[in-house]
Amino acid sequence: AGNGDTHHSLQPGELLLADVGAETPMGWAADITRTWPVTGKFSPTQRDIYNVVKEAHDFCIKNLYPGVEYREIHMTAAGVMAEGLIDLGILRGDISDLVEMDAHALFFPHGVGHVLGLDVHDMEDLGDLAGYASGRERSDRFGLGFLRLDRLLEPGMLVTIEPGFYQVPGILNDPERRSTYKDMVDWDRLAEFDDVRGIRIEDDVLITETGSEVLTAELPTDIEAVEDLVRGA
Repeated sequence: AGNGDTHHSLQPGELLLADVGAETPMGWAADITRTWPVTGKFSPTQRDIYNVVKEAHDFCIKNLYPGVEYREIHMTAAGVMAEGLIDLGILRGDISDLVEMDAHALFFPHGVGHVLGLDVHDMEDLGDLAGYASGRERSDRFGLGFLRLDRLLEPGMLVTIEPGFYQVPGILNDPERRSTYKDMVDWDRLAEFDDVRGIRIEDDVLITETGSEVLTAELPTDIEAVEDLVRGA
């Protein structure tokens, strides 16, 4: 889970996005992400974005039940993210229209999660055979092309929920996308959030007979608890 080594020295005002994994003696995998302020205190802009991501994370988990389509959970995350970014003045327009145009994917370009099992991204060596139900194919849409799971949720499935917000230069500076979304993004307002390069919250969730259970809930996600944890309070 996550990237390779880095030699960057953490600086005050920065965020640390930690995407980490674990494996039980029986070989079962875990995958969890938390985003921490280096100084133990989020800036106002970091706090605003963190709260948008947290709302999407929490809303998705509350809607995990047997019989729910995981794709709909992803679209739920997209809608909550779009609404939050509208409220912050970053996106402009109607929530449904923005999601239909994949404007949210400028900042949330990946799927909301994946299956866990004996591998962190379980059975993805088989391509989409495990992650996609029979007859379904991966979309070529900007906002759906990286959706790793498109199946009906069933009891016993273990999935991640991991919405995020990122400012990826390769996406945001792409001339074609700048043209497509020029009326949907307030670029001047976005510049005020330049200290928010990336925030993600990821938990591992077991689908039960009646709902779901978060297996990684011991590591806090509430913003005040995160700040206390980093400060050692």
